[in-house]
Amino acid sequence: AMTQLLEELSKAFPGLKRVLIDERDAYLAEKIRQSPGEKLVAVVGAGHVAGLAAHLARGDAIALAPLDTVPPPSRFAGWFGWAFALSIVGSIVALGIVRGPEAAGDSALAWVLATGVPCAIGTALAFGHPGTILAAFVAAPITTLHPAIGAGHVTALVQSYFRPPLVREFSQVLDDLGSVAGLWRNRLLRVLLVFVLSSLGAASGMWFGLGQLLHSLFS
Repeated sequence: AMTQLLEELSKAFPGLKRVLIDERDAYLAEKIRQSPGEKLVAVVGAGHVAGLAAHLARGDAIALAPLDTVPPPSRFAGWFGWAFALSIVGSIVALGIVRGPEAAGDSALAWVLATGVPCAIGTALAFGHPGTILAAFVAAPITTLHPAIGAGHVTALVQSYFRPPLVREFSQVLDDLGSVAGLWRNRLLRVLLVFVLSSLGAASGMWFGLGQLLHSLFS
């Protein structure tokens, strides 16, 4: 089941598998190869067994320096994220200057509702825990203004706290992926659903809220 799951992951998200599995396989294999002693016992996650065995069987030396280096974040993405947040805050401040504090307060409330409500609805559609739905509503207006934190990160964490996946559900992932009911029944898959649907809700509300703010500012 683990092998099939990794194959599906490599087809759907090749970049994700490269970072989470392939690079770790190479790193672990080289560390095992460099360890002293004639006989070694290595305890690894099940998802790394096949890749480790392949690397060790080939016996090729692996350069660890590139794997130890953290790629620098994209400057464009960072600047765009902060520019977007500043445009929202700046629009609200500008409305306060032009039309008074009441208009600024109404705009801030509109932003909260525009982002929080769709995020909460997305979480509810994923059958998230009531606490997760509340967390989605509270987190969305804040996370949409922070480029490093997404609403889905918060909701997935809260959902996994209230409804942690069971061990048996990990082995049932492939079977549950094949049915609509299984997507919502499996707690692990439900955490993923909460992440995806809450993120989509927050993103749609974010652009809608920006449009409303700009319309209020320039109308």
